[in-house]
Amino acid sequence: MALLLAVAVLVTAASALMLVTTLGAANQQVERLVTAQSRLELLSGISARIGDYALVALRSAQDPSLRAQGAMTVARQAVLASFERFEAALEADVGRLGDEEQRTLMAARSRTVARLGAQFQILDRQIETAFLRPDPADGVRVALDVFAAGFGAPLGQAMEDERATAHDAQAAVAQLRARSLRWGLSGVLLAFLIAVFIYHRLGRSLVHRVADVATAASALAKGRSDTRLTVTGHDELSLAMARFNRMAAHLARREGRLVAARKMLQETVDSRTAELRAANARLESVDLARRRFFTDVSHELRTPLTVILGEAEITLRAAHPPEAELRSALVTIQTRARKLHRRVEDLLRIARSESGQIELERSLFPVRDLMEDVRESMGPLARAAGLTLELAEAEEGLLLNADRDWLRQTLDGLVANAIRHSSFGGSIGIEAGREAGMVVLTVRDEGSGIPEAELPHVFERFWRGVAGQHEGTGFGIGLALAKWIIDRHGGRIDIESKTGREEGARSGTRVTIRLPSPETDIRLEAAQ
Repeated sequence: MALLLAVAVLVTAASALMLVTTLGAANQQVERLVTAQSRLELLSGISARIGDYALVALRSAQDPSLRAQGAMTVARQAVLASFERFEAALEADVGRLGDEEQRTLMAARSRTVARLGAQFQILDRQIETAFLRPDPADGVRVALDVFAAGFGAPLGQAMEDERATAHDAQAAVAQLRARSLRWGLSGVLLAFLIAVFIYHRLGRSLVHRVADVATAASALAKGRSDTRLTVTGHDELSLAMARFNRMAAHLARREGRLVAARKMLQETVDSRTAELRAANARLESVDLARRRFFTDVSHELRTPLTVILGEAEITLRAAHPPEAELRSALVTIQTRARKLHRRVEDLLRIARSESGQIELERSLFPVRDLMEDVRESMGPLARAAGLTLELAEAEEGLLLNADRDWLRQTLDGLVANAIRHSSFGGSIGIEAGREAGMVVLTVRDEGSGIPEAELPHVFERFWRGVAGQHEGTGFGIGLALAKWIIDRHGGRIDIESKTGREEGARSGTRVTIRLPSPETDIRLEAAQ
């Protein structure tokens, strides 16, 4: 590339130099031609002014009034002005010439013109002398004839010299044009030969390598990242080909990473798809559980309502029912209504907990008071079922910072579950203590227990297990609601159960609630 550029620069410089030289020589010859033409015109002007002067002189010899009017003076000044213009032009031309020979030639022409001017001045004096004679016409004619005999030949020679100079300049311009044409054609031919030589020695290889680069680029664009070029030189194109190879290698590495990333993405998509399918299966299971839940709700609500309506209808049939029967009916209606009320409250709490509308109202209270509230609300129900509700004496000063109503509702639900699954004559225990900075509440029973396979599902909404198909087993929402409440308090609820199927083993269920103690809450607030 550098050689090609150097050849192009040299050819351009040679052409420019030749052009400048040719233009300079042509300019000199054109200037010479122009000055010769200008001097020739000035000599013609001198001849014309002298002719005018001779005519005025003859008229003035015949008519003295013309002399009085100054006609001779005007004619004389015109001739002198013509000589002065010629001498000025000749002097300017001599100053522009750089050739000594040309200067000498111009000086000789200047002397010729000076002699012509001197002859005119002699003529002028002779004519003025002739005007003084009585018959001036003859004297003027004689003076003019003498002047013409000595003035015509030098003037004609001077004009012939100028014509020769102009002709020489024209010939030189023509010769210069022919020479420039020959040199130009020779230069074009030489440049063509040099171009052919450089192409065969360098250009052909360059073109082939450029074609290889174009082919490789096309292959790379089609995804063939393993395309490489063969680098054989050390010039700029070879450097570009080496960079092309590095770029292709870089693209190959990026393509490999892209394939790996695409594979990883496909694995992620497959994994997420599997998770989505599992989630859809869970949603279908939840939907099935909800449908079953609404069916059970209808049954559970219909049963106490049927009893309530039946008791009311039976009691109203008699005109004056006995007080004992009326009281018994009202007690039955009250009991069923309370159960129905609890069912409805449970449903409302579940609906509110799912929508996030419940806010905990925390307060500081003794754990012993909470246990007494549970004894008061659940004691009659336990006695009616033939069970004993046992409360272990809570530690003095054991406090909780929590929502008392929701915790009481949670313990009531756990005790109600224990009553529902316990046999007549059994016992239900409620204990409270402290363990590792946590307040621990425990509800235990000696009931039928929960199968081990069902334990992982007991906190799921609407889960009722295998026994959920029978009346009296609940809605499957009590433990789910209890877990939600304990989680909102920042605690944890666990359940352990034995079914008593193994020989010598006792059945029963134990539910443990762990809540942060007020001292732990205070330390956490101080740390924050």
